[in-house]
Amino acid sequence: MRRKPKTIWCFLNGKKHCDVIKWALAANVDKDEAKRLLTAQYPNLEVTFKIL
Repeated sequence: MRRKPKTIWCFLNGKKHCDVIKWALAANVDKDEAKRLLTAQYPNLEVTFKIL
């Protein structure tokens, strides 16, 4: 049985925005730092993270 790879997605006001892992690799930071930066980048929006 083959499993689908899972990753962490960032949602802005309930709409899918970006893949956190790919964003972190592009920004050369770790996953936790990427989450903090994404949350700080959009202060007026509801930022949530889900594993899909």
